[in-house]
Amino acid sequence: MIKALLTVSTILVSSHALATDKPADKPWHNEKPTLSTINAPTKVMPMVCKQTQALAYLKELQSGKKDIYSVKSNDHGGKGANDSGWLTWRVDDPTNLIPCPKGGAADTEVGMCWKELNDEPTVIGLVRVAPGTAAPHYHREMECYYGLSGQGLTWAQERMQPFGAGDYIEIPSKAIHYTPNTYDDQDLIYMYWFPLDGKFSTFKYQWPKDVGPGEQLMFDFVPYTNSKTVRSGNDGYGWDVIQKSKK
Repeated sequence: MIKALLTVSTILVSSHALATDKPADKPWHNEKPTLSTINAPTKVMPMVCKQTQALAYLKELQSGKKDIYSVKSNDHGGKGANDSGWLTWRVDDPTNLIPCPKGGAADTEVGMCWKELNDEPTVIGLVRVAPGTAAPHYHREMECYYGLSGQGLTWAQERMQPFGAGDYIEIPSKAIHYTPNTYDDQDLIYMYWFPLDGKFSTFKYQWPKDVGPGEQLMFDFVPYTNSKTVRSGNDGYGWDVIQKSKK
């Protein structure tokens, strides 16, 4: 009883929502999309995000024992990830992965680089986002982020909120989300993981152009630029760069 009272007291005095301190509701995959996550960014890791491999990678990165270049893929009991390091792609050849330039995501055509760390039993990776690059989307798998460096905004609780180094966010199944980089002088870098799902090849991302008129209306409530252009075909990561290339 005393332990229970102490737990409740800790939750009440902390700044994060109660929803972040309980496991994800079953089933893990929600039936319908929601406008945004109900969770605000927090300095405390949400309980549902505490997955074994993810915790091991975070410990390395937070302690400084590893950085975004030296951290190893398929470590800590994981497997199946592409271990080629930081990768990106070109607009006209999206299926051919190429090394990320030394200048980072800002020097790529699509405004993004990523590094796979794990595919099974949990999908884990790192992402670098160039200034201004992001578009809202959702997927059936719930997801967690941890900010490593840079500063951006994330769509949460139906408004844009600051997200940067040291911040966690829990994104429930099928919650519309996106996290643009709002600084012009550096990439926004964060770790992402799907604590309840593995095998990224089975995931299906839903962008504004992929949904019907009802869900398109939901995307219209999200404050992002040129939504009509995105729905017309320039969707996904790097959509704004693709749009510029057609001018």
